[in-house]
Amino acid sequence: MPENRFFQDTPLQKGQTTSLQEEELRHLKVMRCKEGDVIELVNGQNLLAKAQITNLSKSSVSLHLIEVKTKPTPTKQVILAQSYLRPKNLDLVIEKGTELGATAFLLFPGDRSEKTSLSQNQLHRLRHLTISALKQCGRLDLPKIEQMPPLADWPTPPPGDLFFGDLTSSTPLTPTSHTTLFIGPEKGFSPEEENILHNTFHAKGIRLNPNILRAETAALCALSLSIS
Repeated sequence: MPENRFFQDTPLQKGQTTSLQEEELRHLKVMRCKEGDVIELVNGQNLLAKAQITNLSKSSVSLHLIEVKTKPTPTKQVILAQSYLRPKNLDLVIEKGTELGATAFLLFPGDRSEKTSLSQNQLHRLRHLTISALKQCGRLDLPKIEQMPPLADWPTPPPGDLFFGDLTSSTPLTPTSHTTLFIGPEKGFSPEEENILHNTFHAKGIRLNPNILRAETAALCALSLSIS
């Protein structure tokens, strides 16, 4: 994990003065940072800043940005379109998927999903997981999380090449520069969803492993194969 890296959801410009709020401020105190220390700030928009702590109290911190670097936006776009899973399994997919390099998560209710939607608190938790993973793994672009309707109600499929897990297929995954991976819930896609993926979205059914994988394992396996 990069040392003393914090998330600031604002533009970052050299010479500006800023502060940290709530969870990030608590993180700074846990790390026992003090006035004069230089820390790193990221905002999930391909910027990395170095900031010096100029003032630190029990309830606030002032930071002076002394350097800001820009990293190019990743040219390889890998979207994970994931049916809702049990909360702990979805947490795992979002956290580890961020570490692996997923550029976006499209979450939707599958015909066989146990959940049909996520609450605002659940979405907040998932975003928090992406931020924590962003800081931990060193990437600078924060993947977006978007709730989608059931597949039958999608206005259009994502652009690029589309793939989905299909136990009847022997075709391996062949990712491209714009890849979307469709992964079903714990009980798999319904025949109706497979028909939409095949005939409406023109997605390719692929076999990720000789063994039958759990939904969360399949998602992370597909991401790993797509980004490597």
